Amino acid sequence: MTFKYLVWACISVTTVVACTSSAPSNSPSPTASAAAVAASPAATPTASPVASPVGVAKMALDRLWYTVPDPLSREGATATVDFSGDVARAAPRVRLDPGARDFALVPTATPTRWTARVDLSGIPAGVYRVGVVERVGGADVLVDGDTARTQLRLSQPEYVVWTLDFEGDASSDEAMANTAAIADGLKVPMTVMWNPRVWTTTAVPAERADAMLAWTKARAVKGDEVALHLHMYLDLVRAAGVAPRSQPTWSGRLDGYDVPMTAYAEGDMAKMLDLSLRLMQEHGLAKPTSFRAGGLIADATVLRAVAAAGFTADCSATAAGTFGSLRLPWTLPADAQPYAPAKEDANTSGDLPLLEAPTNGGNTYGYTSASIAPIVRADLAMLAKPGEVATTRKAITIVSHPGTIDAAERAAIETLLHAFDPFRYDQDKGPLRFVTLQQLARAWK
Repeated sequence: MTFKYLVWACISVTTVVACTSSAPSNSPSPTASAAAVAASPAATPTASPVASPVGVAKMALDRLWYTVPDPLSREGATATVDFSGDVARAAPRVRLDPGARDFALVPTATPTRWTARVDLSGIPAGVYRVGVVERVGGADVLVDGDTARTQLRLSQPEYVVWTLDFEGDASSDEAMANTAAIADGLKVPMTVMWNPRVWTTTAVPAERADAMLAWTKARAVKGDEVALHLHMYLDLVRAAGVAPRSQPTWSGRLDGYDVPMTAYAEGDMAKMLDLSLRLMQEHGLAKPTSFRAGGLIADATVLRAVAAAGFTADCSATAAGTFGSLRLPWTLPADAQPYAPAKEDANTSGDLPLLEAPTNGGNTYGYTSASIAPIVRADLAMLAKPGEVATTRKAITIVSHPGTIDAAERAAIETLLHAFDPFRYDQDKGPLRFVTLQQLARAWK
């Protein structure tokens, strides 16, 4: 079996994640800005005032959890209020507190049912009281009673990206089937990192390359992202018209697999990227926008070449440490979050037109459902506790390999991904979304 990432920087974790839901009173209290309070979406009531409030039979929101809008998800909340009588003259609204932001209720086909669209833009994360306001005797009155109030939980979004690196060697049908079964069974999108080296070598039989390509295209049809992953195999380097290098290496192989991309000049990197993109397009794959360097070894030179080739996201970064016999060029903490790197220093923020999303969620290779527990704990420690709103947006990027996922690793990956169940937005349990790397880059703009 081709050497996979046997050496991985371990993540030390001392945080124990609570599994109990916090009561709403323990959630962060939002602080609305003066501008947000002043810019109420509801118009000033002009209807003739009523003498007493119209009762509210029921009020509800369309879900429990909402996330602060970003370029990926600009959501709002929909409030539905059932009144006990005719409320038209009372100019009904829903109000969010703290902040006293009002949103006009509008009638539906059912005479006593009214709805309001609550714009969440510009509202800080927190737990808000939602009530019904009516114009009574010329003054705004907050309707009393439990049926006239509810809560709105607004959290910063939390994202998980599952990346799958093809290594440039042959992957079995069984391993790819296991990979697909995880994604489909848990409803988790994949960022499939294609490696075009399979088309520059005789070491991978043509029928295997064809099977891997067909699998990848099928995943793209399902909505998974197809990205690019490169190792500096000697045959790939030669095919790009570049003189291959055999040193340094992180494990002493002779085929170039473990020579870091940083061993090459920026101009040579551009040639290898150009060849890779051309080969992918010639074989019917769309031009990728996300990239990862082999061994997670990249620096500013690599990222400049990647950005110049048209990529908008990279996930080569990782925590400071070593990989095999080589010291990683990264100086980041284990929980480093996405950032735009500087053109001269990949470890600092700058103006390179590329999102660097550090691979901070662990490598699943070689783990079992039992041994992966430390990675689970480390990943959950980066998130708000179950039931609590997140006051800071977070992203976790995990790496696996569609050529190594046997039954044991499949169980490990499923254990890891299931650990996020109490946070999943698509199940209305919390603010966490599974996304592709391309989607993450869009969200982080």
